[in-house]
Amino acid sequence: MKRNNRFLIMISVLFLLLLSACSGSKESSSSEKPEDKKAEEEEVVEIKYFNWDADQTAINKIIADFEAENPNIKVKSEVLIPGGTAVDNMTRMDVLMSAGEQVDVVSIPNVDQAVLRAANGMFEPLDDYFKKDKLDIKEEYLINAAYDGKVYALPHLTNYWYVLLNKDHLDEAGLPVPELGWTWEDFKEYATKLSKGEGKDKRYGVYFHTWGEYANPILFAEKEHPYMIDEKKSIFDDKSFDYWFELRRDLEKSGAIKPFSDVIGAELNYRTEFFNEEASMLMTASWTVADVGNVEKYPHDFKTAFAPMPRMSEDSSLGSTNIAGEFSAVSKNSKHKEASYKFLKYVTAEGSQVRGLSSWKDADGEATINNMVAGKENYYDVDSLLHTLFNDEVKGAYTSDLAISYGNELKKNVLEAGFTKFMLDGISVKEAKEYMVEEANKIIEVNKK
Repeated sequence: MKRNNRFLIMISVLFLLLLSACSGSKESSSSEKPEDKKAEEEEVVEIKYFNWDADQTAINKIIADFEAENPNIKVKSEVLIPGGTAVDNMTRMDVLMSAGEQVDVVSIPNVDQAVLRAANGMFEPLDDYFKKDKLDIKEEYLINAAYDGKVYALPHLTNYWYVLLNKDHLDEAGLPVPELGWTWEDFKEYATKLSKGEGKDKRYGVYFHTWGEYANPILFAEKEHPYMIDEKKSIFDDKSFDYWFELRRDLEKSGAIKPFSDVIGAELNYRTEFFNEEASMLMTASWTVADVGNVEKYPHDFKTAFAPMPRMSEDSSLGSTNIAGEFSAVSKNSKHKEASYKFLKYVTAEGSQVRGLSSWKDADGEATINNMVAGKENYYDVDSLLHTLFNDEVKGAYTSDLAISYGNELKKNVLEAGFTKFMLDGISVKEAKEYMVEEANKIIEVNKK
């Protein structure tokens, strides 16, 4: 019995020693974790930011400022195709990502392109990062790129659509600079009165380019979504088409606007048409603010005035406009997602002010504009510019609550195609709308599958 007791005591002691050893092992393991984590946090990583900025001055400053605040993250700027079109740049980016190249943060030219790639699983969803940072993204930015209830990209540049006007031509015609609330009927009257001359000496009141924004600007400035009413129904039977298509045809018949056939045939540059005084007005966006003062690239000696987007009628919402943007996103395949997210936040917030107008709500937009026009005030009607961009009534119509991956298809293959048929084939507005609805339904049906 005593031997059994001694045996039991020995077993108990061995068991306690074993427990102590295991405990010590666990403590050793857990004590190493903070050190490992610290070493990982202090490890220097390099991320690549793919963009298309031909002039890297702003990008280099953004990177330098970011690296000064984050010494453990190095950022390398990679230009996709210098001077390339948006389509060329996106194609290049897709090739790089599919080939497994290191792509961490990327630039995207618009919300449609961003949502398309989010739907294809190319970008990292950002909501968990926002939650960790306790960020309400709608309170931080004017716009974002969301798909299926998640945000995938943030804007590094905001573009407000507006109208450029040759101030000398306005003064010559005795016309004041238009203010918030003017209508498309007012716009039509301005275009008619600003037109002058005949033949080779013809000066048109307005120039419109070939993009969908010109096919029906009311969709972009006054509707929550330019292509869809909801997830199942397109917007292409909207009454705004009856109004806009007829107004656009009337402008051409009266000689107030360059014929659409000439615009397509000659592959004209919209900036050149305005700065060469071929046209007195140009509907465009705030990426052209810097162009007004760039007389080396666009030689001219007149002052440019700025006006808000016209509205369909006096019953339309005051100050509603098309606020678009260029976006940045984190690649789904990035091996440094935390570092990439940190850079994404910086390039779309503090850093965005170096690049131009920011969508970050804490940005000082007026300071940005004043810096852009400094020393070149002779070319700007600064008061009308500031009033157009920063009037408290100005607001974007678009909402990201309804996001589709095939917006680019609807823009090109429906809106632009339908407008082209209307202008060149001489069909009625009713026929054009029927054609667009039918084509849109085909695209919607295919994308349901």
